[in-house]
Amino acid sequence: MLRKMMLTIAGITVLITILPGCASIAEQPEPPQLHKISVQRIETRLKNQEIPAAMEDFFKLQNSTDNHNDEVQLDLVEAHISTALNDAMQNALDSSDFTEAIKLFISADQADWKQVFENISYEDSGPISLDGLMRDRFNWYINNGQPIRALAYIRQLKNFSSLTDDDLILLLNTSLEEQQYTVAKQLIAALRSRNVPIETELPPESVYRYSQAELLGGTVTIWVNRGMKIEAGVGLPDRVIGSGFYVDRRGYIITNYHVIQSQVDPEYEGYSRLFVRPSENPDVKIPARVIGWDTVFDIALLKVETESETIFSFSTAEVQEPGERIYAIGSPAGLENTITSGIVSATDRRFLQMGNVIQVDVPINQGNSGGPLLDEDGNLIGVVFAGIEQFEGINFAIPVRWLIHIFPDLYDQGAVKHPFLGIALQENDKNVEVTYVLPGSPADRIGLTAGDILVALADRKISDMVEAHDAILNFAAGTLLKISWTDKQNLEREECTVLDERPRIPLEKAIQYDQAEKLFAPAFGMQVEKFQDNILGTKYIVKKVYRGSIADETGMSVNDPFSLQQWKYLNKEKVLIAQVRIKKRKAGFLETGVQLGTYTETTNFL
Repeated sequence: MLRKMMLTIAGITVLITILPGCASIAEQPEPPQLHKISVQRIETRLKNQEIPAAMEDFFKLQNSTDNHNDEVQLDLVEAHISTALNDAMQNALDSSDFTEAIKLFISADQADWKQVFENISYEDSGPISLDGLMRDRFNWYINNGQPIRALAYIRQLKNFSSLTDDDLILLLNTSLEEQQYTVAKQLIAALRSRNVPIETELPPESVYRYSQAELLGGTVTIWVNRGMKIEAGVGLPDRVIGSGFYVDRRGYIITNYHVIQSQVDPEYEGYSRLFVRPSENPDVKIPARVIGWDTVFDIALLKVETESETIFSFSTAEVQEPGERIYAIGSPAGLENTITSGIVSATDRRFLQMGNVIQVDVPINQGNSGGPLLDEDGNLIGVVFAGIEQFEGINFAIPVRWLIHIFPDLYDQGAVKHPFLGIALQENDKNVEVTYVLPGSPADRIGLTAGDILVALADRKISDMVEAHDAILNFAAGTLLKISWTDKQNLEREECTVLDERPRIPLEKAIQYDQAEKLFAPAFGMQVEKFQDNILGTKYIVKKVYRGSIADETGMSVNDPFSLQQWKYLNKEKVLIAQVRIKKRKAGFLETGVQLGTYTETTNFL
């Protein structure tokens, strides 16, 4: 199947340690909903083990100019949170829950509360550090039979400086055994740069490179049997055909989510059976099950009870360049073992809700979805996922950089969860502007508003949407994060907030929670203001139009008055429609009717 797209708080300690927390700039406006924050609410959060959320509330209460709590009470609350945070970290370490431990450590680090962990005892390994927790995580997965997942976490590191020589040697042996040759080459280079002798017998250079023909053995055809369908009174087989490839010799396969959607989508009603056909024996049907899936990046991880001798190795290149030679392997129209070649046409297309995709000039058809996209060395650089039916040769693939972000989480049962700040953004020439803030979201809780400029996430500077998505994906939902921005008065702001879990479609949630006039910016690219709301009707005026937006392309401009005739959300199609009557300045203020439409799976939410 080829996805088609259109262009368009517990016990109080006696010793109290005063911790600085996230500082606020003097004379800042207080964040919204502050009146709801109380010591009792913090106590409740701690009882529910919502430690980062309790920290966020404490900082707001501490910084409140309308604070009815005396200083001694706040000190006791702070001590209470510190004890809960310390206990939660000890419990996470004792149970080898390194994901939770890392979330707690990052939250404490962002709030300058790391000293809370100074007296924690953990295998006599010294003070807790983020590097140490990450090392313990990959060692745990290696020792518990999940080496590919361990190596996936290593790929997320920008460099290996935090790893010891013994770490590097262990990982090298693991990567060679698991045929993860791109990681192996990086580890060999790191060891040689440290002048560390490599006692492992290294294979010849030729082993590090698969030919396209050899890689065929690591691909499969995905079949989803959905029974029968009726078309024009005739019963026809209802089947979805896609492609996939092995990423773990234990029978784990990557494909597209939309290929296997009927297997896991609670809204699907009907028969659905999943199996794969191996490339070397296409007449054999092997039952498969879905392990994890990501609806945002259109990726799924399958499991079959068989092993593969050929495993795809992820490329280390973060970006590709237009003109690079590439290859795709798949089963177009169910024709197994098909290899096609072409070039990278473009690299920064925005079709997914997060990140970007590669546009490729490679022959791709129905059945190619979920297949691997390879460079000339046979390394995986992307996953084929879509094409524009009306235009031959315009096809798209998900870059491996985004797959690396989510890959370890796919091994957990169920849908991958992403973090969410709750804002829509617009790229300007030199910065990224907040155009919308979802009510009740993390951004709303700290006082971000439309018109503010996002500066940094966790001290990482942000200059565009791809960078913002790349930055936030390094953190789990429920993590306390430091957000920096410049407000409309040009004051620098910095606050800590706990990331929510990203909704399936953020704009769809905004439609349910907010007024139409506030949604023109994230949906259509223009800020509007209501200037008449009476018996004669409701009228608005355009206050700002964002370059390259739907409003801009429709010819709307600042000070154009309009009335909203219809506001409709087509849930099945995931399309928002607004019909307006507008007097465009560019058209001599002649009143005309305009229909604006947009897919709600927009790319501008963070």
